[in-house]
Amino acid sequence: DSWLYFKNLVDKRNNLPVDWIDLDENKEYRIGDYTSPTNIGLYFLSIVGAYDLGLITKEEAILRLKNTLFTLKKLPRWNGLFYNWYSTTNLQITRKYISTVDNGWLSAGLIVLRQTFPEIEPLCTEILKEMNYFILYDPVEGKLYLGYELFREPPTPTPYHYGQIATEPRVTSLIAIGKGDVPEDHWFRIYRTLPISWAWQRQRPKGKYREYLEIDVFEGYYEYKDLKIVPSWGGSLFEFLMPNLVLKEKELAPKSLGLNNYNVIKAHIDYALNEKKYPVWGISPCSTPDGRYGGYHEYGVASLGAKGYPDEGVITPYASILGIDFFPEEVIKNIRQMLKNFDLYGEYGLYDSFDVFTKKVSSRYLCLDQGMLFVSLANYLTGGKIRERFHQDPIIKNVEYLLSME
Repeated sequence: DSWLYFKNLVDKRNNLPVDWIDLDENKEYRIGDYTSPTNIGLYFLSIVGAYDLGLITKEEAILRLKNTLFTLKKLPRWNGLFYNWYSTTNLQITRKYISTVDNGWLSAGLIVLRQTFPEIEPLCTEILKEMNYFILYDPVEGKLYLGYELFREPPTPTPYHYGQIATEPRVTSLIAIGKGDVPEDHWFRIYRTLPISWAWQRQRPKGKYREYLEIDVFEGYYEYKDLKIVPSWGGSLFEFLMPNLVLKEKELAPKSLGLNNYNVIKAHIDYALNEKKYPVWGISPCSTPDGRYGGYHEYGVASLGAKGYPDEGVITPYASILGIDFFPEEVIKNIRQMLKNFDLYGEYGLYDSFDVFTKKVSSRYLCLDQGMLFVSLANYLTGGKIRERFHQDPIIKNVEYLLSME
């Protein structure tokens, strides 16, 4: 059922997945007929997952992929990088902005594709080679900009950087290093925790300095009860765990990022079930069940983030399923509990979110969240085939050592 989103909700002419669909039976069905590079990257990974699970044939997978890859070749780009939003119906750019993290997830999809289907390897490689991450790199700070604002003259990088390791752009960083677009020391110039002197952050981090690649790295952490946590920005499961769709952090970074992923899930479970007495756990950015905040909002466990997103009792199934490789029994139990307590199952599987207080369920499916959910399940049911392929690729093989050093 989760796969059917990607089977059905793809524009028939341009072969791009739509951003969301709202199946509220009291209103007309509504659809978000635009898409992002992340959506496309997750669509690619989902096709691979569906093929691995025997839901589609190799022929259907390749046909779908070729059609979308031909569309990608037609899309307007900047330095080989894709704009953040395109209309799925007429391919027009709907926002003149280049997002670093979104291009990273599209690159991740292309890397897995070329390792899975040799028939489309040249197409994937051509697009990958043209994607220039060097322009998104700030050599002074040693970090990647959030992106580029092309609606300004001249085009201007954002004043902000992706500054923390325990957030979803770390996949982009590894790809940019693996491609040779940015130097390897970029990995150690990303903060583990923000500097102690930044007093506005949620906790004063503890830790010590260690040297990697001639860089003094502050190996800091926050504390949640008896757990040490390298924090994300907002404290949401999505930031910590999305990279595990493709990265073998559990295996290659068992004393750093892999361990952090375990601790974060433990903290999320404890916070929701024990501190807040919610019946279930899984707090992350998602659609809002009551339609507030324009229909989408960022949620997290604030004490696990440097800034910390709010918790308003909104739970999203995909956030729990992202943790299935770390705590399979707990995740399966949690999803069963969700289905028992909330009217959560629809045409494309689990709805995006629900409110534990009002029991109101969002009638939306989001491409981003559906992709994370489906790819997590595909990995879990195939022993991590998608991750294996990602790590087979020379771009990632070249940088595996960075994951294992700490």
